[in-house]
Amino acid sequence: MNLVLRTHENLSDPVWGVIIMLGILLIIVTWYIVYILRSSFKELEHGSDDTTKQEELLQLQSDGD
Repeated sequence: MNLVLRTHENLSDPVWGVIIMLGILLIIVTWYIVYILRSSFKELEHGSDDTTKQEELLQLQSDGD
C-alpha cells in the first residue's frame, strides 16, 4: 500500500502524468480545430453557397411585377 499512496520525495518535481495528459489533450484539440477549418475552406472552395434544388422549390414564384 505504501507504493500507491507514497508522497513525492521532492515537492518541486513535476507531475509527469498531468503533463502528458495535457500534451495529449493539446494535440487532440489542435487536430480538431484543423479538421473544422479544412472542412469549412473545402465548402467555400466547392461553392456550396449556391441555392440547392430544395431551396429553389421553396421560393415563391413571382409574376415579374
